[in-house]
Amino acid sequence: VQFHWDREGQADEHTSCWLRVASSWAGNAYGAIAIPRIGMEVLVTFLEGDPDQPLVTGCLYHGVHQPPYELPANKTRTLLKTDSSPGGGGYNELRIEDRKGQEQIYIHAQRDWDENIEHDQKIRVGHQRHDRVEGSVYSEFLGEQHHTLHKD
Repeated sequence: VQFHWDREGQADEHTSCWLRVASSWAGNAYGAIAIPRIGMEVLVTFLEGDPDQPLVTGCLYHGVHQPPYELPANKTRTLLKTDSSPGGGGYNELRIEDRKGQEQIYIHAQRDWDENIEHDQKIRVGHQRHDRVEGSVYSEFLGEQHHTLHKD
């Protein structure tokens, strides 16, 4: 963190002091984490007003760092969008659109998407399902496989 009053700081990774980063959920070996990256503007609070106990409580958009989608046009979206690091050029995204009649959950994986389900998985599609695989498909069944077709 480069404090505005630190006029001798070089605004690089060596300028910062050690700071804790607040989280929306923090337990013992579980929770949520989003570590600010170099160049982000952060909001710093000082615990009990003590300048020796800085705490990052959030990140801010500004004239250079704009939100991922234009506002207010996309005000009904809630999302988490990352930037590949280092260097950028790719991203992962979880986006929820709540605009009436256009509700959608969208997931983008820049590279791999792995799922690990410890018990059952059930999927219900209320209209159509389209699958497109631009490579090979591999399936392994260690139990039975059943298919029921109700229409031709």
